[in-house]
Amino acid sequence: MKYLLFIFLFSFSGLAQTKTDYTTKLNHSVSGNTIYLESEVDTKPKLMYGDNAMNRFLSRNFKFPKDNLPISEIVCSFIVEIDGTISDIKVLNDVPESYSKEAIRVLDKFDEPWYPALKDKQQVRCQYVFPIIINRT
Repeated sequence: MKYLLFIFLFSFSGLAQTKTDYTTKLNHSVSGNTIYLESEVDTKPKLMYGDNAMNRFLSRNFKFPKDNLPISEIVCSFIVEIDGTISDIKVLNDVPESYSKEAIRVLDKFDEPWYPALKDKQQVRCQYVFPIIINRT
């Protein structure tokens, strides 16, 4: 019994350590007003037509690269602008270039509006981290 408990705790701690923290400010190439992190704003940006709008769009438009590598997640970052558009899309995790390009292509094509972030009752630019979960079943 002690052995099973040890294996359970060991595997659980291993899972906790593999989660990468993407909450640091990136060096985005866009100029203009200050860019805030999600943790620095009073109200986070959100999609105007609901949280699943981007997932539906991605499932219809993401084309798997021909290299067919076993990728489970593509973590992307972009800026939600004051006007509700997104800009400066980047891929944060280490995935093959073909998957990075496809993720950026599809997110760049996404044109549904966002409610911008609010800080001190003012609309502000905000860095948003969005994981694309790959499920090929």
